[in-house]
Amino acid sequence: MSGVTIGTDRIRAHATLWYADARYRLAWLILPQAAVALLAGLALALLRPAGEWGKPADSKENEKLYLDLLDKAGKDGDRAAFEKLRTAAEAGDVSARSFMGALYNPEWAAVYAKNPVKPDAAKALTYYRKPADLGFPGAQRGMTELLLNPARGQHDLERGCRYGLAFQANPVAARNNYFDSWSTLYWIAGCYTDAGSGVPRDPQKAADLYMDTVAAKLPLAINTFTDELGRQPPDLVAAIQRNLAKRGFYTGPADGTATPQTRAAVQALAGRGAGPQGNPGAGNPGAGNPGAGNPRAAKPAGAPPPAPPAATPSVEDLIALSKGAVSNAADAAKLRGLAESGVPVAQYLYAAMHLSPANKEQRVTAPDGPLAARYLERLAVERSFAPAATSAAFLYDLGGAGLQRDPAKAADLTIRALELKSTEILQNLEQDQWGAGFWAALQQRLADRNLYQGRVVDQRNDRTVQAARRLLGNP
Repeated sequence: MSGVTIGTDRIRAHATLWYADARYRLAWLILPQAAVALLAGLALALLRPAGEWGKPADSKENEKLYLDLLDKAGKDGDRAAFEKLRTAAEAGDVSARSFMGALYNPEWAAVYAKNPVKPDAAKALTYYRKPADLGFPGAQRGMTELLLNPARGQHDLERGCRYGLAFQANPVAARNNYFDSWSTLYWIAGCYTDAGSGVPRDPQKAADLYMDTVAAKLPLAINTFTDELGRQPPDLVAAIQRNLAKRGFYTGPADGTATPQTRAAVQALAGRGAGPQGNPGAGNPGAGNPGAGNPRAAKPAGAPPPAPPAATPSVEDLIALSKGAVSNAADAAKLRGLAESGVPVAQYLYAAMHLSPANKEQRVTAPDGPLAARYLERLAVERSFAPAATSAAFLYDLGGAGLQRDPAKAADLTIRALELKSTEILQNLEQDQWGAGFWAALQQRLADRNLYQGRVVDQRNDRTVQAARRLLGNP
């Protein structure tokens, strides 16, 4: 079966589910698209430590060698590779020590399933300490999680918070997307509320970090701030209420009371509830601001994008409108007007309407690839909306409906989807279902980012998928 035929099946399945299942539509529109990256980006960030943060890094050649040894030891069970890595670490190479820490770190046990050594938090800390002190973000993150997570048996609140705040301030961590490591940020948030941490108390900083982890669907965070919300300090609860109000999920008072309304707002932020509270005129910041699904992506200037106009329908109304627009000219015109006025959810729905294959219903609009591509690209670039980038990548790979196939554009939008943490695009990359020219274009773009090593060939290979995983933040 050709790649185009298989790809057409992807869009056909998408269209069928879109109109048949409201939960599927909601998942594409308002659920956070950030991967819950509990193990985000160690390999990528350690390939690029910066000289301005602590001691200059070891040579790039050594780092690449040690990363390869790490993968062979942890994923293939290669004892000889482990011994070479251990020898370099014992000789004092800081990058090798950081990679050895990863092998012993219990947090990485699932990734390195064939590891020749058993997880040992104490040994991991021993290897991590020197590179962490020199500013290696992967080692700082490892120290933070092992010292602050009571379940690891090495709990040291004050020391863990020192490493946690150093990690949070590390420019290399910021540059290489380490802040998608949600479990680490969850533990750091507690430093701002626990009196024994040695960190000045700041409930608002804690709340902002905690709600980022809720938006990223970290189960520990969701459970803590729903089932155990009443056990939290009132000033933290009030700060959480302010954060939820800023995101558009809460309209009650910031009084520090763990009300059912506050719990419902937390669940909505996590994608488990009905969505933002308030009247339809409030719009839906969770959908209109895709940064709610990827909290770090929407805050370059420290403030959320402006809300849609007061007359904007709710997300539920827009979904109903889009369903009617397939066969009702008045609904189609209304949806088009909202899309052209800049309402993001309407733009996505209007684009999706023009992606759907023909069906038995009497359609009032024909499939229009160029129109759909324009809206999807705008959402992907201007609104950092991962589902739009993913849909646009598929569309350019397949072509059709008046849109010329463009493997280069498909690769560009695949990169954008990976940058926006779309697990959907990664799942499709793990299958060889893409058209001619796509793999070569994608490999070249990954090579330009120093993520792909090897010949550029127009076929899927494990190096391409591994490079994509690193860009996503899921080694």
